[in-house]
Amino acid sequence: MQNNLPYTATSRNVDVQIFGRILMKTIAVSAFLVSMALLSACGTESDTNASASGHDDGEIDAAERGTDLLALDTEAGEGISVVYSEGSATSFKPECVIAESGVAGIDFPATLGAFVEAFPSGTALSFQPAYMVDFGALCALSGGEEAICVIFESYEVEDYRADIETVAMGVYADQCQTAEGVGPGTSIDDAVAAYGAARFGFSYDNEGREYVSFADAPSVYSFRAESAAADAIEGDALRASGRHGGDYNGVQGDSYFETVVAQPDAKIWEIWLSTPH
Repeated sequence: MQNNLPYTATSRNVDVQIFGRILMKTIAVSAFLVSMALLSACGTESDTNASASGHDDGEIDAAERGTDLLALDTEAGEGISVVYSEGSATSFKPECVIAESGVAGIDFPATLGAFVEAFPSGTALSFQPAYMVDFGALCALSGGEEAICVIFESYEVEDYRADIETVAMGVYADQCQTAEGVGPGTSIDDAVAAYGAARFGFSYDNEGREYVSFADAPSVYSFRAESAAADAIEGDALRASGRHGGDYNGVQGDSYFETVVAQPDAKIWEIWLSTPH
């Protein structure tokens, strides 16, 4: 995400970009401060590039970006813990532009309650207190699938409360894109055309999750990729756990591994935005 910097200066701290203050306890403080200073400089360049395009995020409609409007579910399947919006603070925009300040017209919500009420009345949201290790998620659904989520610390959380603080936003719907046309479903080739060179990396110290960085992408964004070709690899070949899009053939490392080579069919499936609070 830093322009013209070695990848290791950013990729080894990718969790800092995603979880912010929460994962600081697992990363050296000095490395964190250096990374954030560099990311801030990169964010300024990204803002300048966005201004040069002649658009504010809110001015770009779905037709212009070549996407459909995001339709939200008002029902959820069996076995799902559901929270329904009363629409008391509706700000959702179905064009679903991903911006550095939030997603689909919803600025970073401080709490789960603020996120819920940003959607139209009757919108069904899935509450998942055990979304991943130490984190839960509250997700607006589209076609029964997660579309836009907020992430929260799940320590001792079992039931929904409106006052639970958020730590990140996650975007999964193909209808959602940045002003540069990048979102879930975007090929790595197209993302590179928008944001510069890609590097893939994963660490066994972070449960083997792979993240992707792009040389000129805004620092608030964190990307993950997937590939059918990668999923089909068998045997003892080096690969990240779960979904991943990098080709690690011949890569050497200790607990951390990185590559600039993408699988030919690699595409983005998730974009996270780290919250500012």
